[in-house]
Amino acid sequence: MRKFNTGLLAISLLASMAASAEAQETLRFGAPVARTGPLADAGIKSKQGYDMCVTAVNQKGGVDVGGKKMKLELVEYDYQSETNRAVQIVQRLINVDKVPFLLAPYGSGDTKATAGVAERYGVPMVAAAAATPSVFDQKFKNLFGILFPNAMITDAEVAYYKKTMPDVKRVSVLALNSLFPKAIAAELVTSAKREGFEILSDSLYSPDTTDFSNILTQIKSQKPDWIYATGYTQDLILIRRQMADLGVEAKLVTMTAGPSYPEFAENVKGLAESVTTNSWWHQNADYQDAFIFGSSQKYNEAFNATFKRNATYLEAAATAACQTLVMAIEEAKTTKADAVRDVLRTKTFNTFYGPIRFSDVGQNDFNAALVMQIQDGKLLVLAPDALKQADLRPGVPPKK
Repeated sequence: MRKFNTGLLAISLLASMAASAEAQETLRFGAPVARTGPLADAGIKSKQGYDMCVTAVNQKGGVDVGGKKMKLELVEYDYQSETNRAVQIVQRLINVDKVPFLLAPYGSGDTKATAGVAERYGVPMVAAAAATPSVFDQKFKNLFGILFPNAMITDAEVAYYKKTMPDVKRVSVLALNSLFPKAIAAELVTSAKREGFEILSDSLYSPDTTDFSNILTQIKSQKPDWIYATGYTQDLILIRRQMADLGVEAKLVTMTAGPSYPEFAENVKGLAESVTTNSWWHQNADYQDAFIFGSSQKYNEAFNATFKRNATYLEAAATAACQTLVMAIEEAKTTKADAVRDVLRTKTFNTFYGPIRFSDVGQNDFNAALVMQIQDGKLLVLAPDALKQADLRPGVPPKK
């Protein structure tokens, strides 16, 4: 009969128990992140926002789960800006990595695609960069979105420009044929028509477009007062440059949401002057946050100390997505999905990003829309009045 070394067995069992205990001390969030491909700029910003949350939570001792502190860890994979790959990664995170909670990929389209997987497996997912209501109209019980609906943004823009530039009446709209850009352009059309603006054109361009000369020439011939272009940052950089090449001008040029990111002005230089945009968040709102960061401005100071630049709404929303999930877990005093989901559905979370409260369909319904403009190289708040940093400057530079 074979003999066992009981001493070695005991050591092995203790080591196994210690490893198990150590694993239980770590709480893992899963995230598909676009590190490469056309969404890489936004994906990297999202990752920086997540990192801010993970670092801050761990510096305060970790996630308090019913009196037990658990170290927060982010498990992330590059989905290469491809929707199908994002779906596959979410499946891996759930089935292989066994993460109990998810942070959604960048953008409305990829969030909507991956939310179906999270719903199927009953895993709560918080989205940092999905504002389009059609992402949430499936009424998934596991999907929660930090950004408030597009219409709140476009209503704020239209109201502000109608008041400050009453001679602006004719609008030409140009949008990327992708879920978010197309949706916010549609909301702009709806908001503008309701306030008496005339829509001269409402055009779409394909994701692989690099030559906008034909469509911009058509817009030029329309002589609009207001040009509203929406797409991803690299698209808007090309559009702004080609507008200058073709001599396309207007009293008002709005681009969503590229000018919110420093890469826009860095690439187009002086052509960024007087371009208007919008945002879901700005440090000057200075919301108070008793949980981690203290306030919006203190969050931005911490971000600047780490990454040597100011945070945009995108990094801030990513941090807020992670933070809100942590706050819900601490409130629930458990990592069980049902209990955490119930807290997410019922609690208002006061964060540096502003109050976050999820509607019946899971989207944040707290309206804090900002109207902004680049002036002298700086992105400044035009509205609301409580946060105003500058008055609107009409027109944009006609040439490089």
